[in-house]
This record gives sequence, C-alpha cells and structure tokens, in this order.
Amino acid sequence: MALHWRVRPLGMFKKNISISSTHQLSGKDGKELRRSVLKAFPGLDEEQLGALLPGKGGLVQTKLSNRCLLYSLDGGNPLFFDPDGRGNLLPTVYALAVAPQLLPTLHTWSEVSGKVLGGADLFLQGVLAPAGGLPDFLAGSARSLSVPGQPIPFAVGKMALSKAEAVREGMKGRGWTLLHAYGDLLWQMGDKALPNEGFTASRILPVVPVEGEAAAEGGAAAAAAADGEQGAAAAAADQLGGLQLAEGSSAAAAQGRDAAAAAGEAAAGAAGPGPGPAGGGATLDMDAILEAAVLAGLHSLKSADLPIQTGDFYTKHMIPAKPEGVMYDMKQSKYKKLGKLLDKFSKDGVITQKVVRKQDCITAVNRSHPAYTGFSGMPGASSAAGAGNGAASSSGRGGGGGGGGSKVQIEYCFRAPSSLRPVFGEAALRDKERLYSEGEVCEALAGYAAAQGLAAPDGRSIRLDRLLHGSLFNKKEAEQEGSAVAPAELQKRLLAKLQLHHRLKRPSEQGVVEVVRKGQVKPVAIGTERRFGRNITVVSHVESFALAADEMAGVFSRKFQTSCSVSKLPGKEEKDHEIMMQARAQLACLDSMRCLCVVPGDWAGLGDLLKQVAAFLTEQYGIPPSLLDIKKK
Repeated sequence: MALHWRVRPLGMFKKNISISSTHQLSGKDGKELRRSVLKAFPGLDEEQLGALLPGKGGLVQTKLSNRCLLYSLDGGNPLFFDPDGRGNLLPTVYALAVAPQLLPTLHTWSEVSGKVLGGADLFLQGVLAPAGGLPDFLAGSARSLSVPGQPIPFAVGKMALSKAEAVREGMKGRGWTLLHAYGDLLWQMGDKALPNEGFTASRILPVVPVEGEAAAEGGAAAAAAADGEQGAAAAAADQLGGLQLAEGSSAAAAQGRDAAAAAGEAAAGAAGPGPGPAGGGATLDMDAILEAAVLAGLHSLKSADLPIQTGDFYTKHMIPAKPEGVMYDMKQSKYKKLGKLLDKFSKDGVITQKVVRKQDCITAVNRSHPAYTGFSGMPGASSAAGAGNGAASSSGRGGGGGGGGSKVQIEYCFRAPSSLRPVFGEAALRDKERLYSEGEVCEALAGYAAAQGLAAPDGRSIRLDRLLHGSLFNKKEAEQEGSAVAPAELQKRLLAKLQLHHRLKRPSEQGVVEVVRKGQVKPVAIGTERRFGRNITVVSHVESFALAADEMAGVFSRKFQTSCSVSKLPGKEEKDHEIMMQARAQLACLDSMRCLCVVPGDWAGLGDLLKQVAAFLTEQYGIPPSLLDIKKK
C-alpha cells in the first residue's frame, strides 16, 4: 500500500509551547521588518504589505520556548514567524489568507490534507503537479500547501530535497516537511477566524469548482488512492483540473490510462507533445543511433572495468563513440531515459545489470551475442545528422567554444539594448530577448547600412547617421555624423556595446542540457580553505555548466566518501553556490598512515582531492580543463 503522507508529528507547533517574552518593536526595527518582508517575498505588493503591516501600526515580536520568533500587529493575529530565530521569515496561514501568493504552492488531495493537519509530512507521491510538471526547487526552499479548488493555502513547510534529487529517487519518499498548519498551536494564538468555508477541523475542502468532471468524483478517486489503489489515483489526477501525479511517481498508474497517453507519459516521465509524422521518423532514427552507441560502448568496454555504473558507461564509452557533429538526445527517442535504453539490452541478454550500493551497474557483457558480434560500427556523421536532432545540433551561429570532439559546446552571443534594436530590424523590436551570434551582428549592421543608404558603393566604408554616431562614438572623438568609418571598426564598436551572453550545451543521460547566461563562462573554482578550524575543499560555480549545486554535493559525497554542504556565495549579484567538502582531514590522516605503511585499501588511491575533483568533472561531465580553476592555499 502506497501512502501519500508520513504520520510524523514534527510540526513546530504540534507540541506544547509557551511564550518566553513579548515586546513592541521600535519604529526603526519595524521599518527593518517591513523591508525584510518585501525582500523575502517578491510577490508581495505595497498594498498587500500595507494591509498586513501598516506603517502606523505597532508591531510586536513574541519569542516562544522553541526559539521561534512571531511577528504580529498590535498583538493580534501572528502574521510571520522565524522558525530558528535567524531571520528566515515565513508567513502564517493568517498572512496567506490575505496574500496567498507569498510562497510557491504545492497541491495535494483534499483527503490527504487531514493527515497534514494532524502533523504529517508529505510524501512526493501525494504531490499533484501541473500538466507541465513541477517547477524547479531546492532542498530547504519554503512552500505552502493547498488543495485544488482552494485558493488559500492551509500549511507552510520546506522541501526535504531538491527536484533533481526527487527525480533521481523516482519521485518517492518524503518530499515536504511540515512547519505550520491551520489548527496548530500557532494558529490558536490568533483569533481563529476561518479563512473561508472550506477550512474544517478534519480536512480542507475546495470552494471553487475544479475543471473537468465533478469534484466529488475526483475526491472519491483520490480517497481510493490514499488506500493504495494506484490506478484510481491516476484517474483522480486526470480529473483534478489538469493536475496529475508528480512525474515518475507511479509507473503502475500510467498502465491504467489510455495506451497512447501511457506511451507519452509513463515512458517519458513527464507530459510532452506527441511527435507528428515527421517527428516519428526522427524518433526512429534517434533510437537506432542510441542503440548503436550502446553497442559501440560495449566494444570499447574492457572486462577488467566491470562492474561499471551506468552513468560512467554513458560518459566514458557512449559519448566518445558518437559521430562528429551529432549530439545524443534521449528525449527524442522512445526510451526517454538511459535506464530504459539499457533495460532493452538487458532483456535481450546482451548485458547483465545489477544494483550495487544503490547504483545501477553493468556487471557482465555477453560478447557472443549476435547483436554484439554483428555490430559493424556507428553510422557516419552525415547519415546521423539527418536524424532530425535539431534540438541538440549547433545552431550555426558563430563563436562556438567547443570542438567537434568536445563534450561541452560553448558559443558566445549578444543581446541588443533598446537603443540599438533598430539596427537589427523589426524582428528585434518584437523579440527583445533575442540573442545574436557575431556573424548575425555583422549581417544586421550591413543590412541596416544598405537599407539607410549609408554603405559606400565599394563597400569599404559606412557613413554614420545619428543612431550609429550617438550610440557608438563619444562626443570627444573626431568622428561626426556623416563621417565614413570602416565596417570592421563599426562592427568592433557595435559588439562592444551589446550585452555578452553565452549558450552552453552539455550532453547528459536525459539528453542535451542547455543553459544561457550573461557574460563570459565562469570557470569552476576548486580550492582549499581553512574554515571552522579545519581545512576544507570548496567547489563553486558548477551552475556555469548546468549542474545543480545541491545535486553535485550528493554526487561528491558518494564519489569521495565525504560529507558535503551547500551555501550561497556572498554578494548581492551572485546567484551561484559553493560546495564545501570536509575531506582534507582524511587526506592528512592518509599521509600519516602512509608513513606507517598501514594505508587501508579503500584509501590507497585517494591522492590529491583537488586533482581528483577536477579529473572527475572533466571525465564525467565534459568540463574542459581550461575552465577548471584550481587554487591551492
């Protein structure tokens, strides 16, 4: 029986608590609190802030016995609370009744809400996701909880893991930890006024009709799902206004749906448009390319390297086998995931798979299998390029940073500011976010000069009009409006005025990952620092290569057998994170044991952690050594 909650009464306000102290904030502290609220909740406008925390009202801070700080207006309903007293403000249900959009909201079934009101955390299987899938989230990020058809959230908590970790775990297990809910002791400190008629002591009911069939039918199906009937859960998800079971939550649930929907959703793990006639042919070609890549990888795999993790097999053997100019894209195939592709070969008897230390591994290869012996090599680049893999192929824009054999492809591009958009024509005025390669910038300048009659007949110079002179030249320079300037000089100045961006593409098990960021590519910094009285290894800016810091912390922890933590880098404009690895003490201990000749077998190959991390990032994720900044202190 699959439960969608975890009966674990760890909500901060389910146990007995008492008030330690209460005092009214000064005018200065009140203004600081209002600024903190606006900063913590960007979705809150000035009008709603005035309704919650009016400027002339007296703000009261209450300290509880569990170290939590409450903030209320004139000692009335608690509006915000700081769970650990460190400035991490969260809204109460009273505040969410006034401004429901304060926090991103998760949805669950009305039947499950009763368990949450009783103090239970929420399992990922009980999360209802929109048709487009759940948005990204990080471990520890705050989320409110509601039910379909109920505009006001009834609980506040934090995510127990990131989306990347949730997908890796198959969208199973505890995903949301309860902090505060309607009806708990924090709620009872207020006037206990119901937000609307849907709030009852036993469960939260919808007050707005849910799209589709009657809400009662969806509720009945959801009740059946709470008893573990997965097929009914899928039916309930379809009825609840475009909501569905969180991606990957139940393969068995997809089997109860229509066959065409099951092929599109259960295999993909997320909803997506089905391929048309042309797309179908492209999918078949990508299937053949990926199957050939597996066989080519098996031929390069030595028996001495077995067992090998499936992820390592992909990066070390499948990626090197790909034809030049071709990128693998699992999403364009019928397999959608590397695991399902390898399962096909496992069922055919070509390979043997086994779970080793919670990791899927290839443990044996049947080198006498007809599929293995009859493999004649990967298709050529010309034929493979016709596989319709347009999403993975380079766009033809200049400035590429990766060669044909590089795992990571980087190309630099430019965005035009508002003052220079006329140079790029009407298309730039309609699409303000469009990016241009260096070649497209030069073509746009030449086209603008020709359209305005500024180009010389011999093409060796361009006359400056008011736009070009005012945007590209200073007043102190000798050039004036009407002066003739060489096209190369104008191109150089125009590129310098545009906003530099870079587009990075990296192959992964799920397909090609693409990220667009401002400026130059930030190298991944790897170094050692002394913090908290000990030496630690710090890795930062992994986000430059479309890698999530919290996910990489888990990868490093398993790979190097060390504890890791993630924190945001300092600086208001900085959005990246750093990963702190506490393994330097292990290395120092290793050196001491080497002197005594008692090095454990598991530690014998540990070596320099900095070099190991750099080599791992290059080998596993294709990050060029030139973009790894190793710093030793």
